[in-house]
Amino acid sequence: MFIELVKGVALLLALCFLHGFNIRVWRQHPWVGQVFSGLIFGGICVVGMLTPVVLMPGVIFDARSVVLSMAGLFGGPLVAGIAALMAATGRLWLGGAGAEVGLMVIGLCTALGLVYREGRARGRLGVEPVTLAVFGLLLHTAVIALFQLLPSEAVQRINQTLALPYLLTFTPATVVLGLLLHDVEQRMATERALTGTAARLHAITQAIPDVLLVLDAQGRYVEVLSPNDSALVASAPVLVGQRLHDVLPAEQAERFMALIRDTLQSGQTHSVEYEMQTLSGLRQFEGRTQPLGVQVGGQAAVVFLARDITKRKQAESALRESELRFRSLLRNIPSISVQGYLQDGTTSYWNQASEQLYGYTAEEAIGANLLDLIIPPPMRNDVRAHMQHMFATGEVIPAGELQLQRKDGTPVHVFSSHAYIQVPGHPPEMFCIDIDISGRKAAEDEARYLAFYDALTQLPNRRLLVDRLQQVLVNGARSGLTTAVLFVDLDNFKTLNDTRGHEVGDLLLKDVAQRLRSCVREQDTVARLGGDEFVVVLQNLSSDAPEAAAQARALGELILAQLRQPYELAGHEHHFTASIGVTLLNHQRDSVDEVLKQADMAMYRAKDAGRNTLRFFDPDMQQAVNRRALLETELHNGLRRAQFLLLYQPQVDSQGRVTGAEALVRWQHPVQGMVPPSEFIPLAEESGLILPLGQWVMETALRQQARWQQDPLFAHLSLAINVSARQFLQDDFVAQVLALVRQTGANPAQIKLELTESLLLDNVDSVISTMRALKAHGLGFSLDDFGTGYSSLSYLKRLPLDQIKIDQGFVRDVLLDASDAAIARSIIALAGSLGLSVIAEGVETTAHHQFLLAHGCQAFQGYLFGRPLTLEDFESRVRQGE
Repeated sequence: MFIELVKGVALLLALCFLHGFNIRVWRQHPWVGQVFSGLIFGGICVVGMLTPVVLMPGVIFDARSVVLSMAGLFGGPLVAGIAALMAATGRLWLGGAGAEVGLMVIGLCTALGLVYREGRARGRLGVEPVTLAVFGLLLHTAVIALFQLLPSEAVQRINQTLALPYLLTFTPATVVLGLLLHDVEQRMATERALTGTAARLHAITQAIPDVLLVLDAQGRYVEVLSPNDSALVASAPVLVGQRLHDVLPAEQAERFMALIRDTLQSGQTHSVEYEMQTLSGLRQFEGRTQPLGVQVGGQAAVVFLARDITKRKQAESALRESELRFRSLLRNIPSISVQGYLQDGTTSYWNQASEQLYGYTAEEAIGANLLDLIIPPPMRNDVRAHMQHMFATGEVIPAGELQLQRKDGTPVHVFSSHAYIQVPGHPPEMFCIDIDISGRKAAEDEARYLAFYDALTQLPNRRLLVDRLQQVLVNGARSGLTTAVLFVDLDNFKTLNDTRGHEVGDLLLKDVAQRLRSCVREQDTVARLGGDEFVVVLQNLSSDAPEAAAQARALGELILAQLRQPYELAGHEHHFTASIGVTLLNHQRDSVDEVLKQADMAMYRAKDAGRNTLRFFDPDMQQAVNRRALLETELHNGLRRAQFLLLYQPQVDSQGRVTGAEALVRWQHPVQGMVPPSEFIPLAEESGLILPLGQWVMETALRQQARWQQDPLFAHLSLAINVSARQFLQDDFVAQVLALVRQTGANPAQIKLELTESLLLDNVDSVISTMRALKAHGLGFSLDDFGTGYSSLSYLKRLPLDQIKIDQGFVRDVLLDASDAAIARSIIALAGSLGLSVIAEGVETTAHHQFLLAHGCQAFQGYLFGRPLTLEDFESRVRQGE
């Protein structure tokens, strides 16, 4: 019986072979393979049942349990189902008393095999010898249990003679068959994996454009994989088995052999670029070698991957040539400055046009910072911010006109465009393309200048004059100040053009323009209307119309005097005069044209009056100006003809005794009589005649004081002399006064120079210096009209004064106005605290006198004690007082 069981095991081995062969045959059609596997498993079962171990008629034993369980475990439901069906059919065909139990064994083995398969699928069971042995033992124990359903005599015989050999034979058979089938399964899985891997590798090698070679240590081609033969020196079949020296030039073969040796020795990847003659011609490659890791034919080998880089090299070469041409073009392109800058502003490119435009050589510029090279300081923060934004976002700085600077610091106008360049492997750059537009800007400036200025004289033209006059009209109405417009026309200019030509006439106009500019202030405007017509606009004159007219007349007379000076024109001397018309603007007028028309009409009146003169558009104003001009002329004559005289107004002490006098100048006009000082003193100040007049007053007063020194009756009298600010501020004033003191013999201790507070508005330190110089020689000083000016107390304590004079404006209303009374008291107290004497002028009533006396004032001057008197009357008054 044991021998019969061993025969069953042999059938199992045959099953393994047939199953493995079947799977290989039908690997492309797995469902067909499963059907045939089911037939094989079922056929083995049938064959086993045809040569069974017969225990008794109708009761047989075979290896169907092992076959069917393994069919379920390794074949699955389809294979197991087919095999079970065939086994059940064969068993029914054999018949006998054990047929029913046989069918149950077939179902049990098939079911347990499928259960084992499910446990394996879920990862709970494996296919190891122990597991298979346990499974086989349980399976066949269960089968023996089913045998217990046979007739009793069969069961008794089974238990006594067959059970143990059955378990001992078919349990190992289950293990052996399971391991064999598992091995078949693993080999098939490995074959499938290898096939898939080979397919993928083949697909990859066919997909990549590179050549893949396997070369052994002797330089022999072991494997040649290439999508086509165009990149090879020969076709792949020809190369396999050849050595490098057989197909390549010796020098190139040695180079590759050295590369193979280095790769095998170091175990590292090596790269090389080379050029090779291939079936498609001369090509360039980039090669990479790596150790294969396994020996081939007993030789170490490397994998060599070669990539055709001919097109890339050609592109790089073309790019280099293009870049060379581009850089050469940029380098030598005229008139277009191209500069390159890195993110931090470092200069990376500088062409020749940049050298010419900005003055830096390429050697000086490259490596330097943009901000330090050409960006003016006020623009640097904005440029830095724009660059940071561009490099951060890639947004190009908008193109536009800029004013940059050259190496020497001079400005240059450019139209600047920008480009942001990002080349892989290189830091980003900003390129500036600058075009010099200085010429265009100059032309625009010139055009703009010519639109508003006269090309010949460079003076404002009519267009600019009208614009300025419109502004003046508005500003004058707002400020209340007066503006004067002077229309200047040259006399007999046409004659010069006709006799000497327009070139000489142009020279005259240029000279006239220069002379007009020299006569006016910076805030004033001189314009040329055309031909020989000029307009002068004087701004911010006095708000008082007569005063403003006098100022305009003075400037007009100065212009007439300047234009009367000889002209040197083309080697000849010429003399010309002009006629001037003046109109005053002290409120909003209708239009600029109306203003110019008024000045033009006044100019023609000057022409009608004999030329070389000026006339005002307003007849009343003209009359006032004429009177003022006449008065100035007569003022000159009055000085020459000794029409001026000194009057003396008494100054008294608290007892009413005369202690001195103030010398007051008066003009005794032969026709008009006594001219008020309020008329001729301001005129003398403006015309400069105050200097000779003041000199006459000083000399006359000092001589009189010197004569008083000779008479005991008058020797004690002090004499106050008014000094104008213009006179006092002369550089040689101290020398003049001291010289007069010596010449006249006057006693300086009895002289007081009266100064007004307006004098302190100029140079206080100079005033103090002059006062101290005179003070050192005994002269005294009195501050006239104190409280009406603008001097501060800090100046007052620094001035070397002897006396303060309370202005008559405060004295007049001390009894009516509490403020004036308070001011008067304060001045008296202030003088006392500073150690100064105080005198009140304008004392006209006894009440005024008593108020001032009660508050500490000890000296007085006014009509209450005497009006300004002639010398004879004053001396008579002194004698009477004595």
